[in-house]
Amino acid sequence: MTTAPHILFHRPTLWDSDIQCSTKVLARLFAGRGFDVSYLENPLDPIHLLRGKGYAQEWKKGPRIDKGVRILNLATPMPVRDVWPLNTRAASYLKYSLMMPSLQSRVMSEGRSAPDLIWTTVPGSVAALKKCFPQAQIVFHVVDYYPAFRGPAVVPLERQDYSLADAVYVIGTSLKTYLLNDLDVPASKVTVLGQGAELEIYQAETLIPDEMAHLPHPRAVWCGVLAKGDPGLFTALATELKARGGSLILIGPEAPWADDLARHMPDTIALLGSKAPVDLPRYLKAADLGVMLYDRGRQEVYRGQNPLKLYEYTAAGLPVLSTAHDEFETLNPPVAQIAQEEDVPVAVEAILADMDCQQVQVSAFALQHSWQAKVDTIMERFFPEILNQQQGKTA
Repeated sequence: MTTAPHILFHRPTLWDSDIQCSTKVLARLFAGRGFDVSYLENPLDPIHLLRGKGYAQEWKKGPRIDKGVRILNLATPMPVRDVWPLNTRAASYLKYSLMMPSLQSRVMSEGRSAPDLIWTTVPGSVAALKKCFPQAQIVFHVVDYYPAFRGPAVVPLERQDYSLADAVYVIGTSLKTYLLNDLDVPASKVTVLGQGAELEIYQAETLIPDEMAHLPHPRAVWCGVLAKGDPGLFTALATELKARGGSLILIGPEAPWADDLARHMPDTIALLGSKAPVDLPRYLKAADLGVMLYDRGRQEVYRGQNPLKLYEYTAAGLPVLSTAHDEFETLNPPVAQIAQEEDVPVAVEAILADMDCQQVQVSAFALQHSWQAKVDTIMERFFPEILNQQQGKTA
């Protein structure tokens, strides 16, 4: 039993998965600040059992403590999916109210108090969470443009969630615009939290990966799904790096255009495949330039995003070469933007010619957007006295 404030984080992502989503990061960091933290995974339902053993094996682990966070995994007979009638508000409410054991009993087990703050990212969750824990403040953290992934049926769930929540946080200004203009959420209710990176991970001493030790500088690196990249811009970048005697390092699931490029420029292109998140920092720190060249044919999808890459690259000390993103208008990041192939040589030259100045800007941006800074922002609103005490101790 603890007297510290209790925060319940809720996201479908399994705690033990390799995905290091923002909710898991925030849960760990709040636990590190002395809070009583619970993390509610997606509950096991009948469809999970039909699709494989993954969720069942996770459920069998039961509640446990990891990195100071109490992991909660329950079961429900009510599946929620993106087909009618499993995508309705009623289905979402039943998903939580029929959980076994009950959500209240599991969250408040071992003498714990009810949550003081609930932080959820799951459309359709707020009504049931509010019913279970009426005294808690509830924050909905909008981490995606949900209709793009779940279809228009998710919009009524969003409207209800954002109406019932005490506060709504979003990862970027494009999502804020969507909430204000399309869903009529009051501006006073919406806060842009942004993305972030854990600077502590990138500040640790690391060895250069063997796969990169022999690669010549300057080294440009992309990490992520290669199918999202723009083949023409990557070809132009590879050509420029080849002329400079450098390397283009591609980390992530393979894509046909990347395979073709590697065949044509084997001395310049290094296809390293996917890497576990825990290993990624040492690969990025061994590079000189981060790359965010998204497919120009799908800019309606990518332009409005706030890519996590930007924060990972800058945490690793890398200036960034990127296609345009709406978020840049308010973030003012250390980024050289390009739109056409002919922009590449000029942008690369501008970055490499003034690396000292670039490093100052990159470091300042990374510090401003660290996850610890985001925790401070959240505490300033919901737990100001505790924040003042902690800052007083570190002053």
